[in-house]
Amino acid sequence: MQSYQSDIRQFLNFYAEYSNTVPVKISKVSKIGIRHFLGMLSESGLEMSSISRKLASLKAFFKFLARQGDIANNPAAMVKSPKIQKHLPVVLSEEQVSKVMEIPDTDSFVGIRNKLILELLYSTGIRLGELISLNIGNINFNKMTIRVFGKGSKERIVPFGKRVKTALDNYLKIRQSELSSITLESPLLVSSRDRRIARQTVQKAITRLLEEVSEQEHLSPHVLRHSFASHLLDHGADLNAVKDLLGHNSLSTTQLYTHIQIGKIKEVYKQAHPHAE
Repeated sequence: MQSYQSDIRQFLNFYAEYSNTVPVKISKVSKIGIRHFLGMLSESGLEMSSISRKLASLKAFFKFLARQGDIANNPAAMVKSPKIQKHLPVVLSEEQVSKVMEIPDTDSFVGIRNKLILELLYSTGIRLGELISLNIGNINFNKMTIRVFGKGSKERIVPFGKRVKTALDNYLKIRQSELSSITLESPLLVSSRDRRIARQTVQKAITRLLEEVSEQEHLSPHVLRHSFASHLLDHGADLNAVKDLLGHNSLSTTQLYTHIQIGKIKEVYKQAHPHAE
C-alpha cells in the first residue's frame, strides 16, 4: 500500500510539472502524459520491473476513479507495460562445484550439515524453500528419492545419487550422536539447537561458500539449482525431463537454460572454427 501511494504521488508531481498545472486536474490526464512519465523513469535508469510496477499502480488508480465516476475513462488502460529483460541465471562450472564441495569442515556438525545442503541443492535442483521444509519422512533411502512439495504444494519425486546418500548418512550419524532422536516427522535439516534450520542461515552459509570459488555477482543457494539444470543439459538431458525435475509448470521457464548452452556453443565455435573470426 505504501509503495502504491508513493507511485501515485510521484506521478502527480511529474504531471504537475509536465502539464504546468497545479493542482493536477485528474480528468485531464492523458495517455501520452503517462507514456512520458514512463519514459522519464526509463531515462533515469530505473529497472523495467520497477517501471512496470508503477504503471500497474497507475492503472489501478485510474480504474478506481473511473468506477467511482470521477473520470470518464482510464487513460492508463491502453498503455503497454515495458518488456522486462530476462537475465541469464548465474551458473557455476563443474570444476567450481567440485571445489565448493570440498570446503565444508567434515569434522564438525555444521560442516557436515553444510556439505549435505550443498549436495542436495546441486544434485537434486530443489529450491531453497523446498529444502528447508523437508522432513526425514520425505526421504526414501531405499529408492534414493525425495518427495518434494513445491510451489502451490505441488508434489514431485526427485532422485538422488551416491554422493547425497553418503552425505545423508554422515549427517544423520553425527546428528543422532550429538542431538535428539529422529522420527519421520523430524525436520531433515536442523540448527545446532536441534530446531528446523532458518532460511537466512542457509543463505548466509552457502553464499559464503560459493564466494570462495566464484567471483560472480548475485551468488546465492539458487545458483546451485541453476547449475544443476545447466549441467544436466550440457550432458544431453532431455529438456522435458529437466522441467519435471525442477518442478516448472511451463517449459518456457526451463528453456531459459538453453540460452546458456547457446553461449557455450558460440564460444566453442569461435575457438575451433577457422572462419569464426
